[in-house]
Amino acid sequence: MTLPLKPLQLAVQWLDEPELAFANGLTHIDPKVGIPASGPWSRDHFNHPSSVTVGFIGTGDSIAKARAWLSRAAEGVDGNDDHHPFCGFQLAGPFASQLRTNGPEAKITAGEIRDLTGSRLRRLEGLRHLLEVIDNRLMQLASLDSPPTLVIITLPAAITKRYWAVHQMNRGVETVWNLRAGIKARAMQRGLRTQLLQQETIESDLDAHTSDLEHPADLAWNLFTAIYFKSGGFPWAPVGIPEGTCHLGVTFYRPHGERSAMRTSVAQAFAENGEAFVLRGNPFEWKGKWPHLPADEAARLITDVVDRYTQTMKRPPRRLVVHKQSRFFPDELSGFQDALNHYEYDLVALAPSTGVRLMRHGDYPPPRGTCLRLGNRRYLYTTGYIPSLGRYPHGHVPTPVQITDHIGDSAADDLLREVLLLTKMNWNSARFAERLPVTVRFANEVGAILRDLPDDLAPEARYAFYM
Repeated sequence: MTLPLKPLQLAVQWLDEPELAFANGLTHIDPKVGIPASGPWSRDHFNHPSSVTVGFIGTGDSIAKARAWLSRAAEGVDGNDDHHPFCGFQLAGPFASQLRTNGPEAKITAGEIRDLTGSRLRRLEGLRHLLEVIDNRLMQLASLDSPPTLVIITLPAAITKRYWAVHQMNRGVETVWNLRAGIKARAMQRGLRTQLLQQETIESDLDAHTSDLEHPADLAWNLFTAIYFKSGGFPWAPVGIPEGTCHLGVTFYRPHGERSAMRTSVAQAFAENGEAFVLRGNPFEWKGKWPHLPADEAARLITDVVDRYTQTMKRPPRRLVVHKQSRFFPDELSGFQDALNHYEYDLVALAPSTGVRLMRHGDYPPPRGTCLRLGNRRYLYTTGYIPSLGRYPHGHVPTPVQITDHIGDSAADDLLREVLLLTKMNWNSARFAERLPVTVRFANEVGAILRDLPDDLAPEARYAFYM
């Protein structure tokens, strides 16, 4: 018997590049154009940091090099045809903020470094000792009458190479202990925001691109954008997200060393102005590969997000959009929908796809913003050729993000435009855009930090502590 095959509906469209908001009402698609032209978005608002005092943790040599490198970078860095020059971080410049590199320091001694690099010291034991040393220095800075706005932590390359990631096998379960996550978790407990600077960075020449690092101008852009955000400012804000909208990404992590099937959920939420916060859910049991929330946990997570949004924005949300990287299971869906019953909502599952690709004539891949509709499935190119830049700034063959599931009120095209916009909302750098929206982009990093926090300690809600 021959079964008739229905023709597959195929359509391709291109979504315009979303704009971002900067100071003085300026909108532009590129932070590296918008900030020099008008200043960061918060320059017009109460949370603008007009002065940033930087404290330091490191060896005497690394601290001296970091002070000099940051002071020089804050003056501005030349670019070229492919790299926007960095406009500097000066009170009289576009950022309208003064970087004070004469802040307090807490040194790690030569003896402590020697102990940490001893050949007899097991790596996990050494990592724990290193984190104790750094935590001690964090406490020193936090106890000052005037703690620094931000703490720069700069360690010798021999230390970071040895302890950046330590793998441990225990009864067949591999645990990865992460130096960055350990530092962030301890700094959070001390109420300090941190920025890690590698030895290779502080020893690089800002006037010549001679190392394997990214271009000096890009390096400065990314670093000072992060510094501005961690100091309380918003470098830019999204344009086009309706007032009262809260986007949240739901992700999961497994506690350290857990052979069992325990998981903990994390909500990373973003208001329509870019205000961001992180909430940790309760542990629950899940035996499959892709965790899904029990109905009561899904409902509780939404309630907690609504409460935090209302506290932050001084009004309740009107619409909530949930992003996940796996489909919604029935119990999970029921819990979300019960909690969202009085709001407009969209439940969206999205994930990178390697099964479908578009080809085009010429030397470049499909433009960023290209959307392929294949039957009921939609694929969005969040990376690709960028017409405004006249080039493709990535080294890999781009693959689209697939919308694998959608339940809710909004039209599919509107959801795709929001996903495209949220790929531009990473304030930890000044890149044109990322592959994944910020709601799920930092899932592993945030989970790793929360994994290192004591269970009885409420995590810091403000997103800047995780970056």
